[in-house]
Amino acid sequence: MNVAPFSRGPQHIGARITAAQGKSFVVDTESNYSLDDSATPWLSAALPVAMKVNVPIEFDGTIDEVAAENSNGAQNILAEWYPRHYHRTTFGSRNASSTTGRAPGVGCFFSGGVDSFYSAITQHDRITHLIFVHGYDIRPDDETLGTRALEGARAAASELGKPLIEVRTTLRSAFSDAYRVPWGHVYHGAALAHVATALSPHLGTVIVPSSYPLHELRPWGSHPDLDPTWSTSAVTIEHGELDAGRFDKIARIVDSPTAMNHLRVCWENRDGRYNCERCFKCFRTRLGIMLAGGECATLSSPIDPTMVRRMYIEPARRRRFREALVELDERGFDEPELEKAMRSAIRRSYLLQYFPR
Repeated sequence: MNVAPFSRGPQHIGARITAAQGKSFVVDTESNYSLDDSATPWLSAALPVAMKVNVPIEFDGTIDEVAAENSNGAQNILAEWYPRHYHRTTFGSRNASSTTGRAPGVGCFFSGGVDSFYSAITQHDRITHLIFVHGYDIRPDDETLGTRALEGARAAASELGKPLIEVRTTLRSAFSDAYRVPWGHVYHGAALAHVATALSPHLGTVIVPSSYPLHELRPWGSHPDLDPTWSTSAVTIEHGELDAGRFDKIARIVDSPTAMNHLRVCWENRDGRYNCERCFKCFRTRLGIMLAGGECATLSSPIDPTMVRRMYIEPARRRRFREALVELDERGFDEPELEKAMRSAIRRSYLLQYFPR
């Protein structure tokens, strides 16, 4: 695999990727801030893909020495987690470099969800910039949802008193989707690292909000062991706080009017809606807000038991659905119709899994 970085201007970088059998395609990343046009931001982007297809990489550009060294750790972790599908590979570049000084900024990825609001609020005094990316949880070609999500992120960043770095990229569709590198379990942390290292002219530290608390950690594309291995001599990548689970995070952010006015948790976006209110993530967030006694402008209340009863809960999410039932009981909420609907949804999901219509 050959990766040839190029620049379309100070705020727009790209790379031409030449893969097996001469297949060639272009990946673009642009921002309202200037970007590092070296080969370094493309290391984390290309490495998981090369590990899956088991080919070496040749970069037509300069790779940061620290990034090159740290990437050994990333390869070790991915190969240990998924030994059947990801194999250590090699890479070369025209030159190596390192940075002695680094930018003073501290960035935090900000999708507008529970994890990012939690980090933005609990580390408010430390964070200097928030980072919004269009092209990861929102398709690059979805202008309607992308514009609405960006408007919400801009408003939230303004209310939090932080400048918003806006990034647009085709990285996920070109690499993760095209090569079937699982976004959640493998690739999204590497994709975030691509953006973080590209922003090295402005940020010396970038925080990736945590997906799971310490006691729930498992192999995942963003992980406290994996995220730091994408760091360079110019940018340290940190995994976010591990002290709070989902419902504890929600309980913390319900006190923030900004979070309750702009929260965006949905990735299914059925019918193009900001939050569809019918998927698992929307339901769990609505339940958490109800348990915390909050009200959210972007998620309606109360929860309709009929809607819950009709939900299909994917096998990987059923344990969390049961945990939500435990939360209802432990917090002393008397919602018999809702509990009955949740149990019915679990039973129905098992039936649909093994006896599909």
